[in-house]
Amino acid sequence: MKFRIAAAQIQSHQSDPLYNLKAISRICQKTELTEDPNTIVVFPELSVTGYFMHDDVFNLAEKVPTGPLCQKLEEIARTNEFYLVVGLPESSIPGLIYNTAVFFGPKGFLGKSRKILIPNHSVFNERRYFKSATTLDVIDTPLGKFGLQICYDLFSPEITRAHALLGAHTSICISASPGIRRHYFESFLHARAMENTINMVYVNQAGIQDDMIFWGGSEIRNATGKQVLKLRYDEPDFGIAKLDTESPKHAKNFVPTLRDVPPWIYSELEEGSRSL
Repeated sequence: MKFRIAAAQIQSHQSDPLYNLKAISRICQKTELTEDPNTIVVFPELSVTGYFMHDDVFNLAEKVPTGPLCQKLEEIARTNEFYLVVGLPESSIPGLIYNTAVFFGPKGFLGKSRKILIPNHSVFNERRYFKSATTLDVIDTPLGKFGLQICYDLFSPEITRAHALLGAHTSICISASPGIRRHYFESFLHARAMENTINMVYVNQAGIQDDMIFWGGSEIRNATGKQVLKLRYDEPDFGIAKLDTESPKHAKNFVPTLRDVPPWIYSELEEGSRSL
């Protein structure tokens, strides 16, 4: 099955979901998006609220998928009859908040994925606000299975490997990365596609929030590692790439990495990580 990925590299306004929802809705009304229902429009990490919310996050976080922001996003997907991936803060029990990617389709909510790796180093202080996810799933859709991950999650090769082992043909990473991390993400994205024979989608914030420059540079690679889309650095941009569900299968036959890694290695990884 062929499908399209639209990378919507926007500059979200901080703690202003109404402005951001209008921007998301405006982009989703582009004529080229409504031409094919097998289209997934992907927005960056925390694109609905902006990355730097500070303590506003406690008021902006909502239940997924029943919160008012989610309901409006679901309406956008239903009205335009395509698929939508966005990032927003999710509230669970009182005081417990997750950094979450949410997947909507023409018939409504399809699934969500919470950020696993929560950075608390350099310029990042996410652990003040967000809880780390304790589960990893792939989302089953009419377009096949997708993995979702968020920004720093891409630093963990195990997450993308898990997506591939669980049957996902594509892993989508939404991000809010400053320029000091650009070379990490560009290197990881290429490697993750090749080592797991999986399509990789990376959509990053662009522009300035809290005097921090988000480098944009959103990128899509197919399961052989070939770059099929690259957006501009440092500023908002938009582009569409075509992918399919069959090429990862062919890539796995050509480079059968997943098959050739002996399962006992995963047990060693678990054992070794407990000593850190």
